[in-house]
Amino acid sequence: MSTTTASGSQNLAAYLTAAKGPFSVLPAPQRVPAAGEVLVKVQACALQPADAKVAKLAVLPVAYPTILGSPVAGFVEAVGEGVQKVKVGDRVVASTSIFEKGGDERWGGVQRFAIVSERNAIAIPSSLSFENACATASHSPVAALHAVGTLNIPRASNPSEPAPQTTGTILIWGGSSAMGSLAISYAKKAGLTVITTCSRHNFDLVKSLGADFVLDYKRPQGDVVADLVKTAKQVGVPKYWFDTISLPASMAPLVEVISQTTAPDQAVMVLHLNPPFMFVSSVTIPPNVTTKLYTISSAEKGDPELMQWMLGKGGYLERGLNEGWLRGVPPLVLGGLDQVEKGIEMLHREEVSGQKLVVLPWQD
Repeated sequence: MSTTTASGSQNLAAYLTAAKGPFSVLPAPQRVPAAGEVLVKVQACALQPADAKVAKLAVLPVAYPTILGSPVAGFVEAVGEGVQKVKVGDRVVASTSIFEKGGDERWGGVQRFAIVSERNAIAIPSSLSFENACATASHSPVAALHAVGTLNIPRASNPSEPAPQTTGTILIWGGSSAMGSLAISYAKKAGLTVITTCSRHNFDLVKSLGADFVLDYKRPQGDVVADLVKTAKQVGVPKYWFDTISLPASMAPLVEVISQTTAPDQAVMVLHLNPPFMFVSSVTIPPNVTTKLYTISSAEKGDPELMQWMLGKGGYLERGLNEGWLRGVPPLVLGGLDQVEKGIEMLHREEVSGQKLVVLPWQD
């Protein structure tokens, strides 16, 4: 990664210069928020597996050069016309909209000043560090569990209490991933029994998040399947299935568990995060199983009421962050913008487990 320094209030960003290309830290334009937009002076930004897929595999069409990274946490530097949810000086966390905006660099997170939508900006207390905020505040897991077009788990009218009508079991493959860990917390808030898989060294972490049953997925596949089938029959066959890894090594045993616990004519939907081409060539999907690719943009478009419940003032995420009952994996701070490329490589090589990678744009 090449680096150019900046001083004062000049914007600086880690640019992905081309499809599958390198990153360069370069001066970036000063951002000006339009109506309904918020300018954040970014103190911390998380790196997501989706960022690595775009950077290393070019799985989404984006305009280059582009700036990746989300969520961001920092101070409100300026607000656009009509913004009322937050004000200048507030401490906030917000998911960016870089992929929904086609890679428009204004919306990327790994820069010192980033644009976010007013809707996504959530005020956070001084007791919550920026690093922990951006490691916890992704709204993707919430939408994955509760959107009408995804798992559609009932949501509570009071965001801090579980929906009383929610019962049943969810199987979350990859409970120590950033997505999986938050999904465990949210599933428990919804009143579900959680079965999950992870590496043995992360058992204590996922149990602390509320997982009821934890199995080591690194054992031989037949042993993992047998134990999951046994557990499912003991506590109730899962009503919800979520593969946060979404590769052949996770999807194959997952559909085998489904085959051994459900009738051939019982429809089952598995929510997954990777495009199907990353597993369908080597995994036989039973006729009664539908695999559904989750994207936050499709969830948002199909369920505007969820977005208000989740992101509105006093909503699910704001209450969870301010009251302290939303928990995920801890942040692993890599350093400044010059560490973005390292973080992307770590995610691409699947070297991250039980942690969320975070960079600090103002750290030299």
